[in-house]
Amino acid sequence: MHIKVNRQNFLSAIRIVEKSVKENKIKPILSCIYAKVKENKIYFTGTNLDTTIKTSIDVNEVIREGEVAFYYSIIDEYLKEIKDEFVVLRVENGNILFIETEDSTTEYDVFSAEDYPNTFENIVLNENNFKFEIPSQELVNIFEKVLFSADTPDNIAMNCIRIESILKHLHFVSTNTYRLTFLKKSMDKDISDFSVSVPADTISSIIKIIKGLDNEVIKIYKEDAHLYFQYKDTLIITKLIELRFPNYAEILSNISYDKKLYINNEKLTNLLKRILIFSRSNSESKYSSTYEFKHGEENNNNKLAISALNEIARINEELDVNFEGEDLKISLNSKYLLEFVQNIPKEKELVLEFMYSNSAVKVYEKDNDEYIYILMPLALRE
Repeated sequence: MHIKVNRQNFLSAIRIVEKSVKENKIKPILSCIYAKVKENKIYFTGTNLDTTIKTSIDVNEVIREGEVAFYYSIIDEYLKEIKDEFVVLRVENGNILFIETEDSTTEYDVFSAEDYPNTFENIVLNENNFKFEIPSQELVNIFEKVLFSADTPDNIAMNCIRIESILKHLHFVSTNTYRLTFLKKSMDKDISDFSVSVPADTISSIIKIIKGLDNEVIKIYKEDAHLYFQYKDTLIITKLIELRFPNYAEILSNISYDKKLYINNEKLTNLLKRILIFSRSNSESKYSSTYEFKHGEENNNNKLAISALNEIARINEELDVNFEGEDLKISLNSKYLLEFVQNIPKEKELVLEFMYSNSAVKVYEKDNDEYIYILMPLALRE
């Protein structure tokens, strides 16, 4: 391989595909990026075998076609520091990559490209498998609003976002059994045969890659056990999780509530941030806080008393609230609660619905049933 290429384009490409590369001491070549020069393009691939990312850029001058697998981190760091518009890359003897600038030459040990896994070569997506398209920033916004609940790396079945098409809506769902986040998005049409569980790691990679885009349209395809996210010359491919996802529809529909709290989100957010200072280092029950709702003697004189403590300090706060239903005392994970409400504009009014001290809490923005949070309580400690 021997080419002349725009330095910034080359750097941008490796920063896209490296999002799927993880250190692999057992099979070191999987810690590498694969690059292949063909005609006037260089094609890049990064993979951890579960998620594969591919992209390509134009080459300014091709002296010799070829392929190479290389560790990217030191090359990224070096190319970031130099100012040349173009660099020359050439591979000699199959095991040394030279990068030449106007006044320097650097050398890098590389792997034989023949040892790199043959991951999705010559992909031609079948339009019959096209499912839907969505602007990149809207997809980022949805994923960021749902991903935080998929924090179960040891439970593969739930370490994902579930996406399902139901009656001209897409449902995006995540859960770790202690909480469940549900988001519904309207679509122009019903999407047939579309229920998938996308690994949380892949979702994180997608967010990082497309967050800075100028609102490109992302096209989604499903073929066999893989999902494809495509925009321009970039393709993100992920294996789908085929284990059974919890029945979230049953959870959402089968819980009853008879108490309601209405509260401004900014007021609640600021309160939770103060509470977390004290509850985050509680060795017995991390992030545990006690919420007690009391009715005053006069109408609309309801109070919320909230407390938290650790080994050396404690906090007690009380504020007037709009609360409907009988008095209630409940213990909640305040970090979990904050992670949801901070995704809702501060000026909005929130609704929290309750039943008993040991039953789930439902949280959502008032008059909006398209973004819902179910949070399980903690054991009350006297």
